[in-house]
Amino acid sequence: MGAVAVVLAGLLPAAPAAAAPVPTAKYALAAFGYDQGWRTDRHIRTLVDVTRDGKADIVAFGDDGVWTSIALGGGGFAPPKFVLGGYGYNSGWRIGKHPRWVADITGDGFADLVGSGPDGVWTAVGKGDGSFGPMRFVAGIFGSNGRPGPLSVQLGDANLDGRADLYAFADGRVDVSLATGDGGFALPYLATAEFTLDRFDFTQFKLANIGGDKRPDILSVRYSPSVVPMSAIARPDGTYGVSQTSTSNADQSANAVFSVADITGDGFADAIRFGYDANTYTGRATGGGTFTTFGVGVGYFGYNNGAGYGTSSQPSPSIGDVTHDGRADIVGFGSNGVVSAVSRGDGTFGPARRVNADFGSESGWTVAQHPRVLADITGDGAADVVGFGNKGVFVAIADGSGGFGGGPAVVAVPGLRGLTYDEALARLGAEGLKAGTTTGVAAPACGDIDRVVSSNPPAGKEVAAGSVVNLTIGKQPPGSCPVPS
Repeated sequence: MGAVAVVLAGLLPAAPAAAAPVPTAKYALAAFGYDQGWRTDRHIRTLVDVTRDGKADIVAFGDDGVWTSIALGGGGFAPPKFVLGGYGYNSGWRIGKHPRWVADITGDGFADLVGSGPDGVWTAVGKGDGSFGPMRFVAGIFGSNGRPGPLSVQLGDANLDGRADLYAFADGRVDVSLATGDGGFALPYLATAEFTLDRFDFTQFKLANIGGDKRPDILSVRYSPSVVPMSAIARPDGTYGVSQTSTSNADQSANAVFSVADITGDGFADAIRFGYDANTYTGRATGGGTFTTFGVGVGYFGYNNGAGYGTSSQPSPSIGDVTHDGRADIVGFGSNGVVSAVSRGDGTFGPARRVNADFGSESGWTVAQHPRVLADITGDGAADVVGFGNKGVFVAIADGSGGFGGGPAVVAVPGLRGLTYDEALARLGAEGLKAGTTTGVAAPACGDIDRVVSSNPPAGKEVAAGSVVNLTIGKQPPGSCPVPS
């Protein structure tokens, strides 16, 4: 992978340009940020609607327990509240070992807490106001202590009753515990014995509806005798059939690991793979548990875009409906801001374009310290950008067309060299900028007399719309050029 990046370095596409001005982020809340002690390797921060008002709220698992901040609409959040002394780092819960979810397990529409801890599964029922009832120990068989081998625990609605159920992937079996509706789970049943550790990658299980009946199907990667993406389709009785190859791509090894989301609006989860090159590849769900042959969905968001998506410099692209049309779009957090590509509904996306100047590494955002997610925090059905930065929470609100606004706009200073003062003044005005002071300097060439030699800030520098740009104008050098008539 690294060798390919070196070979193509000179050919990498630049970040897409955007029409000026470009919006920035809005500072929303002085909490949950790096300066307040929150760390990506210790603390889960997620956004889920816990009040049933259609707006995603902040739910965060800190050192001491669970904190929430309710979305107020318009991109704002209420002050954070400490709501539960459990599920926290100080209680022994660890990222990568003890998954925690915020999901409705009672069927009342309010999100609850579920965690697979050291000793088993604990739940806390949501009250609908951002708080939760007491922690309850509900299953001792899905904990991390004493496991015979890898165990992946996930949530999915196995029987389509509106309540999230527990799936446990262990060597040689998948067990399902159905939610009982009171915050607990029934005794598990064996759903399939298909997956064994000697053949399947236990880090790659996914639950997604690709079979057509809305039930969660199982996506996996088989690595022996060859690397192949597989799917097992849910049966009406809650069990699963024998797994099948899920794509017809000739090179299965390069296409085995992908994300899933409905990019066509037909209700089935489609395949989205961010390539090692510059491209994003997609395969549409056929409804029978397979995907069409992968093709280029958009020529962007791949590993070899600039500093590289999915690297230590830039996070992997996010997928979510940012236009409220029922189709998932792609959002990337690049070096110079947010880039989006809107689904066309046929498995491809419109051109990638830069839509916000914040949330990028050039603005101080890092993969190691600053999570950035998509969630609808306004209740309009379109996913917004929420970032946990140094100072706290920053947001950018979806405009419905793939763009995100919120903070003051920025504009790039145009190239002004060689223009007369009047021409430079008109060009600055067209970009929403103003001319400031002018300073004369001996013209470096005779053609630079009475023309702009440089500007401060320089050409290409992004500044707030309405900013002043100072100009340096060439003047007659002593005796070296004809005096202008």
